[in-house]
Amino acid sequence: MADAPSLQLATSHPGRKFTRAQVPLHMSFTKTIDGKCARSASHTLPATSAPPEVAQSRVWNTKWKPEGFQGSTAWFCSEDCKEAWEKDEAGPLQMQLDATLTKAQVASRRKGPKPTNIPSLSSAAEITHDAIDQAWKNVDELVASKAQLVAHCATLDLGDAELDIARLLVSAIVRRHVSERTSSITDGLVDSDPHRNYMSWSHFLHLQNNELGNIRERRHVLSAHLRIYAFLCNALPKYLLPYIPTTVREVFARDTGTLLASGMGIAGTRCWGGGFGPSASYFNHNCSPNIRKTRQGRTLHFETTRAVSAGEELCISYVDTDQPVEQRQKDLESSWFFRCDCSRCKLESTVTM
Repeated sequence: MADAPSLQLATSHPGRKFTRAQVPLHMSFTKTIDGKCARSASHTLPATSAPPEVAQSRVWNTKWKPEGFQGSTAWFCSEDCKEAWEKDEAGPLQMQLDATLTKAQVASRRKGPKPTNIPSLSSAAEITHDAIDQAWKNVDELVASKAQLVAHCATLDLGDAELDIARLLVSAIVRRHVSERTSSITDGLVDSDPHRNYMSWSHFLHLQNNELGNIRERRHVLSAHLRIYAFLCNALPKYLLPYIPTTVREVFARDTGTLLASGMGIAGTRCWGGGFGPSASYFNHNCSPNIRKTRQGRTLHFETTRAVSAGEELCISYVDTDQPVEQRQKDLESSWFFRCDCSRCKLESTVTM
């Protein structure tokens, strides 16, 4: 969902295709549950473990790590994929910071008394915007003192799942940093290279802010958000620190319901990851959608499934439309924080009453 206007098409026939998202704003793969870590935004972005065999006879056997490079090693399925990735300045920087984060995680696991939790929400407190704002002010007070921040992070014991979230956040920070430094990418415009066709930060901010609803539904996530925020403030180099306060909370406020997940088979396991495609997230939901999403490499394609009238809103489905109306409503309320009032829901609700 987005606060931007709904998407409409002048006229369309079933099967008409159009592209809404070339490359996500940022994407970072996470560790597998039962296998080695391998990160890639698609087969055109790198994995950082040794080259495992990939489903459909694809093998990551093309190595990228320039001599003297202080960062993680990247593996690709082909030279073409590697060359496409190298065109983007953000890739090598991301790999360098990946190594930085890994070292910082190890440093956070020193033996000693566990740090005092950052004050967030008491179990009895009503969850309001003001209460959440105060929790973020508390962590900013900690960050303001370098000595306190270092001491806090020394025994933070950051978990692997938290590290993967930190990687996702860093990819957003890197994207903002590179975009501001590169004149070929401006606010609302993209250059001619499809591998650098990233949406601007302002487009991302148009996505619906779900912070309050998400924390009311999952109270525990706020403490995790504050821990990761403090970790990044301690781990990242100085030139990226100004981006942290204006990036981390905004991403956390929009990840629920808008994160695009993907997966691939690697050596008998599943590797999962996700990223944001702002323009793709502008589509609203309908339980009788008139378009469907398909993925082709790094591009998301949306295809109409029936004739669409002039001025008719284009909608996708956020949930499994084969589920009964009660389950669809439950899923939408827990992850997207609204009740659907489409014509199908109204009809089925009347029948089941």
